Amino acid sequence: MESQREPSFLEVKSMKLTIYPRTKSGVFSISFMIIAVILVVVVAYMAEDIEILYNGGFFDHLNLAIMTLVAFGCAIISLVAGLLAILRDGEQSVLCYGAIVLSAAAVFFGVSEFIGEMDALNTQTK
Repeated sequence: MESQREPSFLEVKSMKLTIYPRTKSGVFSISFMIIAVILVVVVAYMAEDIEILYNGGFFDHLNLAIMTLVAFGCAIISLVAGLLAILRDGEQSVLCYGAIVLSAAAVFFGVSEFIGEMDALNTQTK
């Protein structure tokens, strides 16, 4: 009876870097990031046609707000799926790393925009 041994740390790190992911969570990460990018482009083109007041709120144009929130949700799902693919499944693909970087930036800017909106609401009520 032959026992299987666990690969050492150096053997795990020597896996080849690929372009396309080989795990489901890596594919989900890339897919949700593509959806988020498409929604951001659609929101940008739709916002050009609508006159947006700078002193208006986030939900003044509900269709743009909903698509922006869905894009933000897709970026969060992409970040979580990408981190799971890399940390749990050992994924090493260029597209997965790129999806993590883009989704982390989108989540960072989305959270900072939300915090800025909340600060604006607090200063208006005082």
